[in-house]
Amino acid sequence: MNRQAHRVRAFRWPLFAAICLVPFFGGCSGTPLTLGTLVEQLILGLILGSVYALIALGYTLVYGVIKLINFAHGDIYMLGAFGGYYLLRFTIRWLHFTEGISLIWCWVISVVVSAAACALIAVVMERLAYRPLRGSGRIAALITAVGVSFLLENLGIIVFTANPRSYEPKTLEVYQVQISQGIEDSQGGTDLFTDPQVIERMDTTQIEFPQTKFKETAFARVRLISQAGPSDWSPVLTIPEDEKGGYAELDSADIGTKRPLPIESIGFSRRIEDGRKILRLNWTAADPMDTTMRGVFTDLDGKQLAIHLPLKTAQGHLVRVPVFNIVIVVVTLLLLWGLNQLINRSMFGISMRALSFDADAAKLMGVNVDKCIAQTFAIGGACAAIAGNMIGIYNQAIEPLMGILPGLKAFVAAVVGGIGSIPGAAVGGLIMGLSESLVKGNISSEWSALSDALAFAILIAVLLFKPSGIFGSAVKEKV
Repeated sequence: MNRQAHRVRAFRWPLFAAICLVPFFGGCSGTPLTLGTLVEQLILGLILGSVYALIALGYTLVYGVIKLINFAHGDIYMLGAFGGYYLLRFTIRWLHFTEGISLIWCWVISVVVSAAACALIAVVMERLAYRPLRGSGRIAALITAVGVSFLLENLGIIVFTANPRSYEPKTLEVYQVQISQGIEDSQGGTDLFTDPQVIERMDTTQIEFPQTKFKETAFARVRLISQAGPSDWSPVLTIPEDEKGGYAELDSADIGTKRPLPIESIGFSRRIEDGRKILRLNWTAADPMDTTMRGVFTDLDGKQLAIHLPLKTAQGHLVRVPVFNIVIVVVTLLLLWGLNQLINRSMFGISMRALSFDADAAKLMGVNVDKCIAQTFAIGGACAAIAGNMIGIYNQAIEPLMGILPGLKAFVAAVVGGIGSIPGAAVGGLIMGLSESLVKGNISSEWSALSDALAFAILIAVLLFKPSGIFGSAVKEKV
């Protein structure tokens, strides 16, 4: 038996060499490899590796505590990206437009809030889906994790739709609508809106109400809120209770004497839909120049903030490193260092390690097992949300299934580095990111899909040589 096992192990090195060389058999890209090009590829690998490492933290922390592979973790990463997508628009409206706070701080606030929300979602997921199965076999918890993953993905498609969305707003239309009821006066209704109902809508030029809301004659007007400040109000629209529709528009005679309004007309219409009587209020869209937004990490002219290295690529251009790429790496390093300190130098870390070693003994020593596990899920969910927000700005596109492949690669990174080890998650993520960027940069485009397959090839190679991972240690169990 030992001789047979020795013969199998003898094939490990040839198999490892084949895994490393097969992607390059697809043909080189034909681009000469210069020092500048290599540096670009390494920087890209460092960025991808940072994202994979942050997602891998969730896998490694949860597995280290309760020996569960949480396959729904990649979908928390997706929810974090969508949470940041909506929060960024709200923070821009309430802080950038009104208070003048910079776009970078608006993004930071949206990241923090979305991370807190995803931490709460992860805790709820643990409480409802995993805690009832804690005493069951591992296969039951594993199947449940897969089911939760499919649930979140399909809910994401239903709620967010399947179409990709641009994370940063290129244009942001924020309309403020005032609705009031009263008697129009001879001065054009200027004091009709002393105590109006105020409604705000983003990126839409209409709003619907039940007709029962307008039992009496009402008046409405709308204006645009932008980084230039609030615009003038639109003409006042009168909504009689007995008319099916109508509109008000800027008098052409006033265009030469007044500043043109972004909103030049406003109207209403009544209709019946599914047996419900609806009143629709709509208005003309603002000029795109009034709603254009610059990127978060750009200067006042809209150019991306970047530094240039004194190295040239194969095309003769200087290597350009966007500032946001540096932010991704720095944030990842700070989180990895902070979590490592938390686990090794705090009472929570001691409780977590004791729980990982022996849950029953930890409970007898006074460790609140449920609280410790919930906190572990919360930390992993927050890290995944931060990664989702950063990749949202980096790729400028998010969609409900965006967490599937990064989640699998992050799981591979956790296993390669040694699942249960934070330094292992960092090293495993770095290996995944660098291998992906180097393969994509050095083979022809028709073979670039091999960069995704290489992640699993690396997993096979590591499991052949060191099944416990790079930083993992083999544990012998008595049976």
